[in-house]
Amino acid sequence: MSQLPPPAWTPPPGWAPPPGWGTPWGWLPPRRSPGFNWSRLPATLLVALIIAAVVLGGLGVDSAIAAPSAGTVVVGGPVTLTAASGWVEVAADDASFTGVELRKANAILTAEVAGSDYAGDSTSLLQTQKESLDGEVAQASYGDFQTTSINGHDTSFVVFEATVTSGGQSGVIDGELVCMIVDGNAVVVLVAAGQGHLDPVIDDVTAMLDSVSVGR
Repeated sequence: MSQLPPPAWTPPPGWAPPPGWGTPWGWLPPRRSPGFNWSRLPATLLVALIIAAVVLGGLGVDSAIAAPSAGTVVVGGPVTLTAASGWVEVAADDASFTGVELRKANAILTAEVAGSDYAGDSTSLLQTQKESLDGEVAQASYGDFQTTSINGHDTSFVVFEATVTSGGQSGVIDGELVCMIVDGNAVVVLVAAGQGHLDPVIDDVTAMLDSVSVGR
C-alpha cells in the first residue's frame, strides 16, 4: 500500500496526488492564485441562505424604499458599484460577509470582492461559485453559462431557480449569479428575488453591473 507523504513533504513541480489521497498535507491545485482568498467562496454563497430567510419572511423593506438610494458604494478594496434608483444599502445578516448588500422591494443584491490578484478567468470563478451555491440550496436549476465583457471586465453569469428553506419553511427564488474580474479583483454578485419578482429589476441589475469599476 502506498504511504502518504510526511507533513513537511513538498510535491515536485507537476506532481499530482494519486486518486483518493486528498490533500492532508496542504497540497493545493496550481490554478489557485496565492492572492486569491478561496476561503471566502463558501461564505459568499451563504448569502443564498440569507436570501431565503429574507424572501420567505416577506423582505419587510417596503418602508425603506422611500429612503434615498445608496448611491456609489464600496464592494471591497478599490471596487465600487453605483446603486440604481430605489436600491438601499442594508447591513448584512452574516457578520463574515465583507461586501455590500442592497435591497429593493422583493429583490436583494449582494456584491463582494472574494479576492485580489486573481489569475483565473470569470468562467472558472463562476463554476466554483455555482458548485458552492449547489451546496447551500435544497435544489437548483440553471440556464446556460454566458460570458461577455462589461466595461472591459471579463464577466460570466448564469440565471437560476432555487428551492430554499428557512425556519422549517421552503420557497422558490429566481436569481442570477455573476462573476467579474475587475483589474485582478474577483467580484461575485448574487441577485435574487421571490419567484416572479426578478424580471422587474433586471434593468436595474444591468445598470449596476455596468457601474462596477475601480475607484481612482
